Amino acid sequence: MNQVRNSILFSAADKYASQALALVTTAVMARILTPAETGLFVVANSVTLLANNFRDFGVGTYIVQQKTVSREIVRSAFTLTLILSFAMAVAICLGSGTLASFYHSQGLQNLLVVATLGFLMIPFSSPIMALLQREMAFKALAIINIGAALAGCIVTVGLGLAGLGPVSYVWGSVVTGALICVLALSARPEFWIFRPSLAGMRPLLSFGAVSSLITVSNMAYDLLPKFAFGKILGFDAVGLYARALTVCQLPDRFIVSALQPVVLPAFAEQARSGDSLKAGYLHGLSLMTAVQWPVLIMLSLLAGPVVDILLGPQWGAVPPLVRVMALANMALAPAVLTFPVLVAAGRVGDALWATLISLPPSFAIVIGAAFVNLEAVAASLLVVAPLQMFVAYLFIRRAIGIGWADLVRAARDSACLALGAALAPIVVVATSSTGFSLGWLQTAMAVAGGAAGWAAALMLVDHPLKKEIGGILLSVARRGWRSRAATP
Repeated sequence: MNQVRNSILFSAADKYASQALALVTTAVMARILTPAETGLFVVANSVTLLANNFRDFGVGTYIVQQKTVSREIVRSAFTLTLILSFAMAVAICLGSGTLASFYHSQGLQNLLVVATLGFLMIPFSSPIMALLQREMAFKALAIINIGAALAGCIVTVGLGLAGLGPVSYVWGSVVTGALICVLALSARPEFWIFRPSLAGMRPLLSFGAVSSLITVSNMAYDLLPKFAFGKILGFDAVGLYARALTVCQLPDRFIVSALQPVVLPAFAEQARSGDSLKAGYLHGLSLMTAVQWPVLIMLSLLAGPVVDILLGPQWGAVPPLVRVMALANMALAPAVLTFPVLVAAGRVGDALWATLISLPPSFAIVIGAAFVNLEAVAASLLVVAPLQMFVAYLFIRRAIGIGWADLVRAARDSACLALGAALAPIVVVATSSTGFSLGWLQTAMAVAGGAAGWAAALMLVDHPLKKEIGGILLSVARRGWRSRAATP
């Protein structure tokens, strides 16, 4: 458990610093680019993200979850990644003109061609990053990711201020990938990895086919609506929807993203040791909901001030979307645990079935709502998110033997924390003469009151989060004592 907590600490430092830099980038660029320019970048980025997730082919996940990893497997992983990366780069270059014509935007082709440069560097960093994750070397991963994120932030903002427009984001991403490659090689200069091999390809292809279908299906569900919105509603709507998602995903970025790299290695280690995956899953669900539910409720209530601070005045159509989407995201709080627990339980096929069952109707509902307006799209998520989590639970129950009563008990105390966090913001909004449009003082009162209410509820209920906080604080204190003891 101490290793997991230490890993979480380094992963949190990595993700919090990276996300803070991403927020700085978003805040600056939101004041430079128009919603239409932002929408153009979002469409281009959606293409490259979809291609990148297919390119990944579950290679990193395979390395992390394997009981033993030989040199042949790692070299085969590099070989497969190299082939897929170059294939995706060529496919994007060849198809960029067609996509630009479809959207009647020549600028889209330029963004896509520049983005392909990032694919050329991925094969030389991804196997090393997967090995570091497998070994839970999250200190090294944090140094690599933070350094690369800082460089990407500087390049993106610098080019944006210089007037280069949406392509600033793309060049920032290319620089980020290049620096990850350099730092990964510096951390682990094992050049034998880059000798092509097909010796371990068969099991890698078998696992990767299923894992890739799951990843690409989920990514397609996230990205295809943006393609459709660009055609149905225009690039303005894509920009507004994307920025609403950015705001709604703040809890994920600052909470889940810190845990996500640790979850699969931790579950895989539990499975290898014969420990109970059921207990680990329920514990994780309790911790996820204890933090995400309160934050999402407060975000829904304070959407106006948050958008004003983060994006600026030209994004006034975003807060109504955020209010609804944040509430919908509460259903997805434990979603980060689904794939890792099913993979650790040896049921990666179940993860694929859960995806194939839940995503097609979800996509149909969202696209159908797009023919009405963006507000209807946001409202549709109140149906889509619970549907996806319900299907996932059906497969998780069968895999690790949990019942509905177990889920209710794991989440019950988290509901109390959410209620405690919501009381003060509700009172502030209800008594405000301007409704959700709060001033600085009212916003500060709502945030402080929500945090105090959450802390008070945590003290009153017997929640596992209390023990985890105590364990993390003790781990930090021990590190401080060791550092002082080692200082002459």
